[in-house]
This record gives sequence, structure tokens and C-alpha cells, in this order.
Amino acid sequence: MNRFLSKLARVGIAFVAALTLTLMSTLIERTGPELVSYSNLCPDPKLPPCAKPALKAGFPIPYLFDAPGVSRERQLAFGEDKVHMASFAADIIFYFVITLLIGWRALRRRGASARNTG
Repeated sequence: MNRFLSKLARVGIAFVAALTLTLMSTLIERTGPELVSYSNLCPDPKLPPCAKPALKAGFPIPYLFDAPGVSRERQLAFGEDKVHMASFAADIIFYFVITLLIGWRALRRRGASARNTG
């Protein structure tokens, strides 16, 4: 039973780390190639609406997209902008797998070094 709880704790820590890394990935912002309309006041009236590359955040798959007209232009916020939940979940899974692999690798190294010294 103690071994089960230890594994469960490791999985829980890996999930919390994955969620934290996913939320921190919003600091990685980029634009385009998707276009969104920010206004209808274009310098060239023949090309309405004024389309600009969309601002988005998240890594490796962007999941937070700027919502023109709702939030401050060119600034992302969770309460105001569009969150694509499938992409958000994919990023969590990506970081979860990476943290589990790193933890598994560290445990294998620690076990190998303990066997070599003992």
C-alpha cells in the first residue's frame, strides 16, 4: 500500500508540474497566421474589415487567443480572451508526459547508483 501511495504522489506532483508549465507557457506569445478583425476603420476602405494576425499564447500548441472587441487589443488575459480547451488539454498532456519521463529517468539513475554503492 505504501508503494501505491508513493506512485500516486509522484503522478500528482507530475500533474501539478504539467499544469504549472502549461500556464507558464502563456508567456510565449506569437502572432498569425490566423487573421482576425480588430476594427472596421481601415486606411483602405476597399478591404473591410481590418484584418490583422491574431495574437495567441501557449506552447507547444497555442491555446489562448486574443478576442478583438472584448479585451484590450494585443493583450492576452484568461478572463477575456478565447481559450481552446482541446489545445489546453493537449499542452497539459505534453508536459505531463515529459515530467513523468524525467521523474522515471531520475528514479532509475538513483536506483542504479544505490546498487553500485551497496
